[in-house]
Amino acid sequence: MNVRLKYIAVLVIAALLGVAAYQAYWLEQLHFTIGEQMDNDIYEAMRVADLKEVYLRLKSLEDNGPHGEMDVSAGLGEDGSIIAKTVTTTQVTLDGETLEQKTGVVLRSSPQAEGDSTADEENAFMKMLEEQISVTELAAMIQQGLHLGVDRFEGTRYETFDTLLTSGLQQLGLSGEHQLVCIKADTVFRHTTAGYTPSKRARQFVYNWTDYGRYELTIEPTTGLVWREMAGILTASGLIVLLLGLAFYFLIRTILRQRTLDEMKSDFTNNITHELKTPIAVAYAANDALLNFGEHADEAKRHHYLTLCRHQLEQLSGMVEQILSMSMERRRQFKLNIEAVNFDELLQPVIEQQRLKADKPVSIITIIKPEGLTVQADRAHLSNILNNLIDNAIKYSPDEARITVSASPDSITVTDCGIGIAPDKLPHIFDKFYRVPTGNVHDVKGYGLGLFYVKTMVEKHGWAIHVTSTRGKGTTFTIELK
Repeated sequence: MNVRLKYIAVLVIAALLGVAAYQAYWLEQLHFTIGEQMDNDIYEAMRVADLKEVYLRLKSLEDNGPHGEMDVSAGLGEDGSIIAKTVTTTQVTLDGETLEQKTGVVLRSSPQAEGDSTADEENAFMKMLEEQISVTELAAMIQQGLHLGVDRFEGTRYETFDTLLTSGLQQLGLSGEHQLVCIKADTVFRHTTAGYTPSKRARQFVYNWTDYGRYELTIEPTTGLVWREMAGILTASGLIVLLLGLAFYFLIRTILRQRTLDEMKSDFTNNITHELKTPIAVAYAANDALLNFGEHADEAKRHHYLTLCRHQLEQLSGMVEQILSMSMERRRQFKLNIEAVNFDELLQPVIEQQRLKADKPVSIITIIKPEGLTVQADRAHLSNILNNLIDNAIKYSPDEARITVSASPDSITVTDCGIGIAPDKLPHIFDKFYRVPTGNVHDVKGYGLGLFYVKTMVEKHGWAIHVTSTRGKGTTFTIELK
């Protein structure tokens, strides 16, 4: 990996880490926001449960006949302090005579706001509008004043509040298991859901319904519920990071493959140059001998030199044919000429040609079952496939090439007893321009197109090719005829 590629990899990794860090920060902030909203919803559930409990008591008093009157008001004092005030008129029977008794309670009153005149109340209301007191704050003030008035007639129904609160918590998605403590002056009511024991991580929420009363709710942390609510966002964020990671992975992989392909093309150029120079030089030398040194007069020598020229030209033709085939297979209009081919008739000329051109003893055994086996294939390309496989088997056999070619309606197999291929090199032998490294030894000529051509043409036929090899024992190529 060169320096430029290292910089690209570092930038890609930095970009991924940056995206992941930003996603983590954003999710953390979202978790905090949802957690805060959940806390507010719990407080709201306590407030609503308290309001419903007060309403139920008020409804009960109304159904049981008149007990008196209640005047609830809320506003601001001259110094801006909040006032929640209730004046309750109760009916009292004394010696057979019904009397009215007024009592009043003022919450968070300032010294300047203790007046009870209508003008003061109107001024207070106008000031509330000027101060932009929210509807929620105003409702809370009125609710507290209402609480004060109802409490004059009937005490708080703690069990009812607990039932209403449990329902409210369940609507928020909480289990409803909790511990509730209600404190009003010197009265303490405590209730715990059956089977529930607060853990050390349990949280407490306190809701003051008046200055003299409050509810203390203890529940388990809502972290799990918050994460469940964020499940969709977490999944989407994870998929985005994963897709970016895959995109960058394929980008780096493509760059590496392009770099490898460029190196292989350079090797191919060098190899093909040397491969072309050899037959050209031999044919030139033979032709020069015939023209300039009178070798044409000797019949035996003339025949030898002409045969040599033809052999070298055949090699050149084979090289050009393979290169052109590689070019043609990339064209959309390229099509195979499929026909019924007698396999034995096709194989025998290939074997004779390979024996003639081999520079070592060659023994080729053929096993064709049934006799007269025909294969649906392109005659020219099937011949080239067999030529390449047998040629490789001869090249990579050390002293004597012993080859077995088997054919059946299902498969074609070419097995040799050569030097074999290392396991780590097997996955690459069908790559374009790839040649198995042999160190500094270059006794086997080639330019890395043979097996690539074989696999390409096999796949064009709709077949499949597999290879097994053992170092020092040989290699087997199997073509599955589908």
